[in-house]
Amino acid sequence: MVLIIIATVLSTILASFIFILDGMLIWRFIVGAIYNIGVNSYLVLWGGAYIKTPIDLSSNKKAFGDKQAFNSKTLLLTLPKLILPMGVYALGHYLISPTAGYIFVGMAGIIGFGFRNKVFAMIEAIYKKEKI
Repeated sequence: MVLIIIATVLSTILASFIFILDGMLIWRFIVGAIYNIGVNSYLVLWGGAYIKTPIDLSSNKKAFGDKQAFNSKTLLLTLPKLILPMGVYALGHYLISPTAGYIFVGMAGIIGFGFRNKVFAMIEAIYKKEKI
């Protein structure tokens, strides 16, 4: 979790130099960072609980190694990470305004922070059940 937060903060800082091109673009990066830390980090951990294929980090053969780790289950676990933020943004965008879409996504990330302990307890229970 700490590595996800560090990577998100660093990538947001590095991407902030694009602020020169568009003043509104920086808010998109910041809202995306808040959402990634508050919601997507949990989705990544949750998805990892269901993947039983070990990853060989020392192998330089293919991106997914020799285990055929990319399958339909991996794809189904990736879809919420892609569709959920777009759906939250679309809800605010089409109901109120584009700015409300960003606020909705940011609020979803902040709400994710608030439920951190509850979500970690659920993910921990899944890991204990699935990884045995």
